[in-house]
Amino acid sequence: MKQIIDTVWHVGDSGCSVYVVDTESDEGLVLIDAGMDLDLIKGIEISGLKFEDIRHCILTHCHIDHTAACAGLAKRLPGIRFYAHTLDAAPIEEPGHDGRTAADWYGISYEPISLHERLDDDTTLTIGSMDFHCLHIPGHTPGSIAVVVETAGQKVLFGQDLHGPFNDDFLSNLADYRRSMDRLLTLEADILCEGHYGIFQPKAQVRQFIEEHRERHLR
Repeated sequence: MKQIIDTVWHVGDSGCSVYVVDTESDEGLVLIDAGMDLDLIKGIEISGLKFEDIRHCILTHCHIDHTAACAGLAKRLPGIRFYAHTLDAAPIEEPGHDGRTAADWYGISYEPISLHERLDDDTTLTIGSMDFHCLHIPGHTPGSIAVVVETAGQKVLFGQDLHGPFNDDFLSNLADYRRSMDRLLTLEADILCEGHYGIFQPKAQVRQFIEEHRERHLR
């Protein structure tokens, strides 16, 4: 558990990096992805946060390394609200999409959950006094999103899996991916919280990471 800035923490790595944002309001804590291990999420309490204060979880895409712990969260926290883009909603809410969820890759089963809201294109979720700008960035999957939060004068970009990979089973699209990366570059984010490569700051390092991976997939 590591505090990144002000109200943003890196919970740890469990299949993917899991992040949490404290809205400092009655709306409690917002997870960015859930990873694969519910016990990892429970570990937020070592930093003084309360597990039962998790009231929202924004899923950046449908892959099981980002969503497997959701079913456990739903059982332990019955009021939790899950959000994902509509183009990735079916694999999250329905069984039988093992290729789309990458469950085949891990050799495990995915337990579906119900979404509170399916996001269309770009959507801003106002939770407490904080705005979570959910940007549609297709490429890795059709419904991949990035989440942007501004806190302590810094623009934080939760850009999970900006590195890929790309696979026909995921319905990946490299042309969409390149356009999505071009779009993220225009944000000029101060901090990047990536899904598997960690945390990048300041702004120049964020740009370098995105540009390097974009160029790699131009070849």
